[in-house]
Amino acid sequence: MTQQTSAPAGAAPPVTVRRNDWHTVPVPPVGTWTPTLSVTVVIPAKDCQRELDRTLAALARQTYPEELLDVVVVDDASEPALQLPDLRPRRTALVRLEAAEGHGSGRGRHAGAQHSDADVLLFLDADMIAFRDHVEAHARWHHVLADAVVLGYKHFVDVDGVTPEQTADAVATEDLDRLLGGRRWQRHVWVEDFIRDADDLRADAEDLFLAVVGATVSVPRRLYEEAGGFATYGLRGIVDTEFGYRVFTAGAVLVPEPAARSVHQGARNFAVRGDDIKRARVGLAANRLPVPLFRLPQRGRRWAVPRVRAIVPASGATPEQVQLTVDSVLASTVTDLDVTVVGMRDDAGTRWVRDYVAHDPRVTFTDERPASGFPSPYTLVVPAGVAVGATAVADLLDRLTGERLGLLRQTVDGADAAVELWATRALQRCQRHRGAEPLDAAADRLFGSAWVPGSDAGTHLVVPDVTRQGMVYDAWESPAS
Repeated sequence: MTQQTSAPAGAAPPVTVRRNDWHTVPVPPVGTWTPTLSVTVVIPAKDCQRELDRTLAALARQTYPEELLDVVVVDDASEPALQLPDLRPRRTALVRLEAAEGHGSGRGRHAGAQHSDADVLLFLDADMIAFRDHVEAHARWHHVLADAVVLGYKHFVDVDGVTPEQTADAVATEDLDRLLGGRRWQRHVWVEDFIRDADDLRADAEDLFLAVVGATVSVPRRLYEEAGGFATYGLRGIVDTEFGYRVFTAGAVLVPEPAARSVHQGARNFAVRGDDIKRARVGLAANRLPVPLFRLPQRGRRWAVPRVRAIVPASGATPEQVQLTVDSVLASTVTDLDVTVVGMRDDAGTRWVRDYVAHDPRVTFTDERPASGFPSPYTLVVPAGVAVGATAVADLLDRLTGERLGLLRQTVDGADAAVELWATRALQRCQRHRGAEPLDAAADRLFGSAWVPGSDAGTHLVVPDVTRQGMVYDAWESPAS
């Protein structure tokens, strides 16, 4: 580190920001501050001893304080098994995973994260050479900005013939550019172009998560755990994107950091076999990534992650009110949704409702209200006893997404509670950072909110009635036949 010129980061807690406005937070220049957070660099690795040796050599010469930095290398069933070289960070551990069908970077990253208790997790691929201040450039954001997911930058360079010792010396003297001079440097073009076109990720869009690439990305431990960590999908070309989607939906602030420079040892894998990767991932992507880019609009399908998760608080409601509310949600023109009924008593007087929906897998019951509809990107809250109009959910989605709001509330004539549609990432972030502030006030401050009249969309209080055979219907809509 150079001489400190600003107050130590960590003197004040990290701040939160509106939407993805990371640029509003001042960050200390590299080399001018004192870190306090511990960082674990997690490296998934398989059959790559030569590349790993150079990666660890570069990490042995980082500016980040040695006492705050450790490295976990996860050997994903390499044959022969990987070894830790002598030239490595002092606190480096090797975790060996046995061969399994689901091997891949996701399995390795998650195993490494579980092996660590650091404040910040920095995921780095085993074929990356990090510049001297790479870790520091990542970590400074986590000291000042809550929920930051920091994205490092890389070039693809052929490093054949370069030794670990040469790598360590060049990193230590900030001379890596000269060591690799004369070789072809290729940018990670599509990622850099995507970030640029999204105004350095300041444009609030539901697909910002596409910029998350696991080769160099850091995340606070708490947010990593809340998002569920990296999943194991094997070699299916979706692990990074799917994690990016979940951590973004959990309320992350995505921060592109060009100062976190690195070199990828060789050509980009996707550039070599991109068409094969796209085809291999299409089924998983459609089920796990409920955004138009990966899931084309299609009525009548059920997916692993629905676009909308509806929560129906049922405590104190009659079973008739619960049935009619659930039926109204399921009858929406938006069919890409599931329903969770919360707090309905389970006894002889209510069992018929469970029987009524028992064969619709979109409906579940729980005693404890979920914090949100995560991992669905949108959370709909419909109080039991309220029926939403057939187009109400579609109308709410159109306005929420069109205006990039965090919360849209729909009035219900005669009711104390409103229908609420949340962007799940807004709900998750607001719950973490509202303090004593009401949740709706936090939503307005951090994402924006609005009200719309429910009467325009046919949303109303139900009027339960029964046919001669005891079937429950909503007399507000039409008499029984």
